Amino acid sequence: MNLAAPASDAVVAGGLIHWAAAQHGPRPSLVLGERCFTHADIETRSNRMAQALIASGLQPGERLAVLLENSVESVDSVFGAEKAALTYVALNARHTLAEHLDILADAQASAVLVGPQFAALADAFAQQRGPGRRLPALRQVMAHGFREEHLIDMDTACAAAEAIAPQLKVTPDHIVRIAYTSGTTGKPKGVAYTVERWLARLHNHFLAMEHGLGVDDAMLHVGPLTHAAGVYLFPCFLRGARNIVQDRFDPQSVLATIAHRRVTQLMLVPTMMSRLVDAIENGAPCDLSSLRRIHYGTAPTPVALIRRALAVFGPILRQQYGMTEAVQPLTVLYPHEHVGDGTDGRDDPIGSCGRPTCDVRIVLRDAQGTPVAQGQVGEITIAHQGIGKVLLWRRPEAMADAVRDGWFHTGDLGRFDVHGYLHIVGRNKDMIITGGFNVYAREVEDALASHPAVMEAAVLGLPDPEWGEVVAAAVVLCDGHDADAHSLLEHCQARIAGYKKPRRIAIVPALPRNGAGKVVKDLLRGLFDSTPREPA
Repeated sequence: MNLAAPASDAVVAGGLIHWAAAQHGPRPSLVLGERCFTHADIETRSNRMAQALIASGLQPGERLAVLLENSVESVDSVFGAEKAALTYVALNARHTLAEHLDILADAQASAVLVGPQFAALADAFAQQRGPGRRLPALRQVMAHGFREEHLIDMDTACAAAEAIAPQLKVTPDHIVRIAYTSGTTGKPKGVAYTVERWLARLHNHFLAMEHGLGVDDAMLHVGPLTHAAGVYLFPCFLRGARNIVQDRFDPQSVLATIAHRRVTQLMLVPTMMSRLVDAIENGAPCDLSSLRRIHYGTAPTPVALIRRALAVFGPILRQQYGMTEAVQPLTVLYPHEHVGDGTDGRDDPIGSCGRPTCDVRIVLRDAQGTPVAQGQVGEITIAHQGIGKVLLWRRPEAMADAVRDGWFHTGDLGRFDVHGYLHIVGRNKDMIITGGFNVYAREVEDALASHPAVMEAAVLGLPDPEWGEVVAAAVVLCDGHDADAHSLLEHCQARIAGYKKPRRIAIVPALPRNGAGKVVKDLLRGLFDSTPREPA
C-alpha cells in the first residue's frame, strides 16, 4: 500500500491508522483513567465505527459532526470517520446551541454524533433537521452512551458492525476534516484539510522534531482532543507511544498522573502552564523526573511565566506557533533556544516563538503587501503550499481576501530579529494608534505580565477625542497577591515607552473567553466606561 502516492493516485482511507495498528498492535495506545486500549483495540473499534457509519447510509465526502467529551469514543469517531471516507467536523463542547447550529448549517452536516452529556442538544438538533428547517442537510442524529427513540443508537450499531476496515479509496483532494476557527470577531469559519494537506501536516510535524518519539513515550492530553491536544494524538499513535487522556485540566490531578503514568511529554496552553507552575511553587507534591518535553503555545506566553516554568521544569520547554488555518508547527522555539537575559525578552530568543520550520516559508508584509525590512513589524504571511495551503470551506470571498499572490495572510503581526527568530506582537485588529504612534497589544500585555502580582492581562484600544485611541488593560491578579492601577503603571513605566502605557486599567477576576479559550476583547470594553483615565 503506497501511502505517499503521487497526487494523481488514490489512497486507502485511514490507511495510516491500519499501518500503525499493524506495527504496534498489542502495545498500549490510549489510557483513560484505569481503562487501557491497545493499538489493535483502537483499530478494531474504529473499523466497527466506520462500518456502522457506512451502514447508516452516509456516503463518502459527507460531513459527520461530532460532539463528544474526551473519551475512547471520541477517538473512534475521528478514526472511524476517516476510514468511512467522511469529512469529520468537531463541535466544541463549550459552545452554545446557537453556535452549534451555525456550524452544522455551514458545514452542511449530514449526521451528528452526540455524547450523553449533550443529550438535550441532540433533541434540539433533531428538531432542526430536514428540508425547510435550520439544518436542511442533516438526516441523522446519532447517540453514544444514551438511547432515545428518535435517535440512532451508535453503541448498538457499532457492536453489530464488522470489525474489518472498509478499505475505501480517496483522492488527495478528498477533505478529511473541517476545523472551525474560534470566531473572536465574527462567526466561525471552516478550514478544510484535504488528504494531501493532512499528509503535509504530518511531514512538517515529524521533520520539525528534535526529540525522540517512540514506544517508551507517554503523552498527556489535558485539553480537548478536538483542539490543540489532538495535534499530538495521531503522531503518538503512529510511533507506538501511549496517549494518556484526561477529561479536564486540574493541576493536582495532572501532577499525580505525570508521576503515576511516567509521562514523558505534555502539551499546555499558557493558562494551564501558569496554574501548574503556581501549584508546584506552592508545594504541591510532584515527581517530574520522567518528563522530557513540555510543548506549549496556542496563545502568547509571557516571558516572565516562561522563566518561572524553566525554573520549575528545567530546559525541556518547546514552543510552537500555529493556527486553525495552518496547524502548528509553523515555527518552533526549541528547548536549547530558551535563552536571553532581557527583562521582557524583546530582543532575545526566549521572547520569540522560534524560527520557521523546514517546510514553511514566512514573509512579513506591510499594508500594501510589500515585504518589510528585518526588525520591522509586518503581517505574517505564509507561502500557500504544504501546510500553508489554506482552504476555507464555502467562503470564496474570504478565501480571495486571505490568499493573495500565493501567500496566506494570517492577520498576525510580527517581526524577525537579526537571528531570524519570529516575535509575535499581536493581531492586526489589536494594533492601537495613539497620538500617531503604533502600539502593539502583546508588548503592553508582556510588560504587565512581568509584574509578580499579575497572572494575565488583555490590552485593547479605546476611542479618545484627543489621542484617537488610548491604551486600556484588563488585569487578572494571582491568587493571594495585590496590586492597584498606580503600581501597575509604575511597573510599565520602567519597561515600555510612555505612550504605550495603559491610560485605563481594570482589575478583573477573569478574562472573558470564547469556546476555544481565546480572550474576547470586545467584551471588555464596557469595563472602562467609568474607569478614570490616567494622565498622559
